Amino acid sequence: MAIAQEFPHLIAGFDLVGAEDSLKLAEPLLKFIERQKELGLHIPFMFHAGETLGDGSPADMNLYDAILLGTKRIGHGFSLYKHPRLMELCKEREICIEVCPISNEILRLCGSMPMHPLPALMNQGLHVALCSDDPSIFGNMGLSFDFFQVFVASEVNTLATLREFVWDSIRFSSLSDDEKSRAYGMLELQWSKFIHYILTTYGNVEDAH
Repeated sequence: MAIAQEFPHLIAGFDLVGAEDSLKLAEPLLKFIERQKELGLHIPFMFHAGETLGDGSPADMNLYDAILLGTKRIGHGFSLYKHPRLMELCKEREICIEVCPISNEILRLCGSMPMHPLPALMNQGLHVALCSDDPSIFGNMGLSFDFFQVFVASEVNTLATLREFVWDSIRFSSLSDDEKSRAYGMLELQWSKFIHYILTTYGNVEDAH
């Protein structure tokens, strides 16, 4: 909070580092919220939760904790698809789910992308931001690989799916409204060039106009 007061542009949100199966910190976190109100600060929660194959395990139950504490984003949320009501709440409250495809495969939460619960989240209308998780640890060379994994894993995915992922990454980011507007402007230009390239390279050149 002291850093947020002096350098507000540096603080995107608050998460916890450590075992995700032991989130029993409701009291200090609620005090943290109250103290922010007193200081006129807003530091949103962005909790990791549900990064597990368990059903009803502590890491799985932390999905409830994160939502009840007002998280704006959920890191991984791999087991979220097992909880229809929680998915409804995420949709109603516009909680963004940070999905990390390659990380989930490396950590054996799923054997391949066709086995991933991402389509179940998307079919429920949840907002998703594709993330790379720990690229330096896993040797991941960039977020484009995560997009590729998702894009080729299903015959249902289209360029419209790809566009929604990209735009949601900005819509649910911690950027200011002005920064989002500038980002959207840049994206629109780059997206138009990308679609033009696709059409001229693989489609009817006349459709590119």
